[in-house]
Parts: sequence; C-alpha cells; structure tokens
Amino acid sequence: MKLTVFTTAADFLDRVGVALFAGEAENSLALGVALQVRNGYQYGPDAPFFACVEDGERIALIALCTPPYNLLLCAEKADPEAIAQVAHRLAEQGVTLPGAHGRIDVVDAFVRAWKAETGVLSSVAMEQRLYKLTEVTRPTSVAGQARWAVADDAAFLTPWAQAFVDEAMPDGPHSDLPTMIGRAIADRRLLVWEYGDVVSMCAQTRPTPHGASVGLVYTPPDLRGRGFATACVAELSQRVLDSGKSFCTLFTNLANPTSNAIYQRIGYQPLGDFREVRFSRVVA
Repeated sequence: MKLTVFTTAADFLDRVGVALFAGEAENSLALGVALQVRNGYQYGPDAPFFACVEDGERIALIALCTPPYNLLLCAEKADPEAIAQVAHRLAEQGVTLPGAHGRIDVVDAFVRAWKAETGVLSSVAMEQRLYKLTEVTRPTSVAGQARWAVADDAAFLTPWAQAFVDEAMPDGPHSDLPTMIGRAIADRRLLVWEYGDVVSMCAQTRPTPHGASVGLVYTPPDLRGRGFATACVAELSQRVLDSGKSFCTLFTNLANPTSNAIYQRIGYQPLGDFREVRFSRVVA
C-alpha cells in the first residue's frame, strides 16, 4: 500500500476527486471541506492535512483534517493497514487531533491505531445519521413564512449560532461565528422563518457540484414544538433544489429521535450512520 500526503487541496482533489464524486452525497462532508479549501477558505491558522492510501488502483482510504477540526475519514470499509499508515504519519508529524469522524467501522479502526501510536484516550461524542433529499414534502400547517436573513439580523442570529454550537457541539472547536454568520447572510445562504418575529433559522453549507448540505438548524427553546424548524429546513431544501442542485444532505444526532423523524417527513432518506469521537491525552 502507498500513502500519499498532498500539499494542496487542488492536488488532493486531482487524485481522489473521482472516488469522492462517485459517492458525492455520502462524502459530502469531506468533499465539501476540500472544495472550500481549494477555493481559498481557511478553517484555521494551521495547514490542513490531505492524504490517501492506495492499494494498487484502489483508493483504500481518504483522510483530511483542517485544524482545529476533526480528522475526516472516507472509505468503503475499514482497512487496518491503510488506517495504520495514516495514523503513523500524523503521529510522526506531531499532529494533535481533537477527534475523528467517519463511518463507524472506519472511525473505530482509526481509534485503535491512534491509541497505539499516541496513547490517547477516546470517547464517542455523537452517533450520527446522514440523510439525503431529492424531493421536498412541505409541511402544510406551520404558521409564518421564510425569507433570507439580512445584515440587521446578525445581532440576534450570532447569539443563536453560539447557542446552537453550545447545544450541539459543546466539546468541539468553535468557529469565528460573527464572521461565519456575516458571510452566510451576504451569500444568501442563511434562511430564517418569521412568525411575527424571526423564530427559526437554518443555513446552506459546503456546496458540492450537485448538492449542498443543510446545517445550523436552530429554534430558541421557548419556540420549539411548533414546526418552525421543519418548515424552515423544507423551504431551504427546496430553494437549494430550485437553484439547480440535485440533492441536499444533512447530519442528525441519533440521540434526538424528534429531529430524525421530522426530517424524514419532509423527504430526507437515510444514507448511512457515522460516528464522531473525541480524543484526550492521558494525564500522568
């Protein structure tokens, strides 16, 4: 097997793009991140890591990391030798990983390899399910209407984004939320649902050639249970399709049966289960 580490996202995509695009929806997280970096977006001050392991003509493993975020792993199945090579190279480079994300068997195999290389402990941060939508079933009984967020909305949408992060990813690295919200508003990717006041929001993220992801779905706790988030996600998903994309994807937390049920009611179908793990060093 041959490990190749790439210095640029463009070189990385030139080599593994065919494999990633073959499963564009399933690989939407890793592919979307790589495309963002290739297009000039910086996730953090440190250089990203792009690599693949080839077994002859077959790509056994694709790995990328944009510090301070998790290592993303893409593979049809866990290949211990390929995973061990990536773990060894990362450890050799002195990389400190906050966590890893991918299909369950692949992530679990990496956890074992990373512990063997570094001695770090791991814990499961979230069990997730990836969904794909190609046709929207709109809810019919939700009061209100959707509109694109505007600059004046940032004053309360930024705290909402912080509340979303605190609730959904309390142990994860935090983005520059004011900049992220400002950019999403300027690019018309942040949709809000109004019922008198703004009551919910969601955002289009990580576009790929034929799809886009939906995330940052948030309704303040005292406004939940009225279908606002469902209606907002349905409207944004339809707008993504109307823009010429073929599908939308989103991840859900499997510990939240409500969100998994409502997304399926508007047309999202399960694609596969994923696991996010967090790493912590052993304290002597």
